[in-house]
Formats: sequence, structure tokens, C-alpha cells
Amino acid sequence: MSGHTDTAAPETEATDSAPPAVRFQVQREFHAVPLGMGADEVTFDAQLRRFARDYWGADEDLEPLRKLTTAMYAANTENLVEGGAVYNALGVFPIGGTADDSEPPERISRATLTVSVRDLLNPDPHFTATGIAEALDKAGDGGEIQLISLPAGPAVVRVAGSRALWELPGGEAGEEGELERFFVRIEVWVPFPGEDRLLLLCLSTADVEDLFHYQAVLADIADTVAFGEAEAPTAGAEAAPASPPPSPFGSY
Repeated sequence: MSGHTDTAAPETEATDSAPPAVRFQVQREFHAVPLGMGADEVTFDAQLRRFARDYWGADEDLEPLRKLTTAMYAANTENLVEGGAVYNALGVFPIGGTADDSEPPERISRATLTVSVRDLLNPDPHFTATGIAEALDKAGDGGEIQLISLPAGPAVVRVAGSRALWELPGGEAGEEGELERFFVRIEVWVPFPGEDRLLLLCLSTADVEDLFHYQAVLADIADTVAFGEAEAPTAGAEAAPASPPPSPFGSY
């Protein structure tokens, strides 16, 4: 995995469910989906509704889509948190165009990033990474597996594709009655340096033609992973704005 993308977004830390702290940076094109950790039901629902409004806009005619998005993410995040997720985000990446916006992007590509922490017997990070690579290979799920070295320690990269097929209502078997989509999934498995835990970065997209782009995106994120407590902020650091920023989806 190689390449470079800007990492303008602030550091994202795992919650208390994954001590010691895990820190990483994501590109500004990622927009965090609320996971509801530490929030009551009313607050979590408000967070999801705000996310849906940011995504679809405030047009009254789009309220059914906002409600559907809220319900969909509410169900999905419950499963993610149960699986150890500490961060989930939707990435919206312009492809093509120019950095100064003098030429608009040719298209928009989307991906989902999930970061989770899992319990795993970890006597030594190098030994554990080798074991993960062997286990993934023996699982026979296909894909490419590679041992790599990150600033945070040894890790394993896995790239695999999948195919999904849905039968459309009212259609008979055949092309007109089916919907086929292909997906690509890029994973980076990073053993914790000093405890029986594992960090899993997973980026998935249906825009399979952008595989190389997303390999570079995830490589840059993986290079920023750090374990342990964050250093105290330096003097004169800017405070977070009191008012919420404009919708991050507004430019797409």
C-alpha cells in the first residue's frame, strides 16, 4: 500500500472501551457517523437525525429519505458497537478535477470506513501479525494478504472483493429481475503493542474502479495510528468553534 492524501481532519480517539487510547487521523473527506457510545437514546437519535439532515439537506420533500437514513444507521451502528467499533464514517471523494476547483470533479466516489477494537491473545505483536496473516490465508476467502510494518508496529493488509445479488420485487429470474453489485474491502490489522487487543481498520466501497485510490487513502490513515495516551495540547492551541460547522456534504 502506498500513496498520499491530505490528512486535514483532526485526530480521532477511541473511547474508554479500548484502553489504552488509540489515535489516528482521517482525511477531510470522511464524515463521522454517530455511534451513540456514552449517549442516551434521545441524544443518539438527535445525532443521527442531524447526520441525515447534513447528508440530504433540509428540503421538506426529502424527509422520507432522512427518516430512512436515520433508521438504517441506527440499526447498523448497534451491530457495529457490539462488534467493537470505535469509529465509523462515510467518505465522499471527488475524483478528477483540479485542486483549485477550476475544473470540477469528473465524478464522486463513496466508501465506508470502520475502525474497531477486538480482544485477541497477543503474546507479541510480530508473532500475532504473522498468525493473523496465516489465519486469513487458511480461511480461504480469497484476496491478497501481506505483512507490513507501520510506525505503530507490525500489521497485516488484506484486500478482497465480493459480489452481492438481489432479486428485485416483481421481476422474474434473469437480468431484469436482479441487481448485481461488486464490492472491494481493504483491511489493516494492527496488534496492540502491549495488551491482548487488536485494531482493525476496514474500508469498503462499491466503486471498485477506485481500488488504488482507496488503498492509498487507508495507507495514509494506517501510518497515523498511535497507541497510548495523547500528549497534552501545546500552549496557544485554537479552541473548537462554539457553533457547528456548515454541512460537510454541501459541496458534493
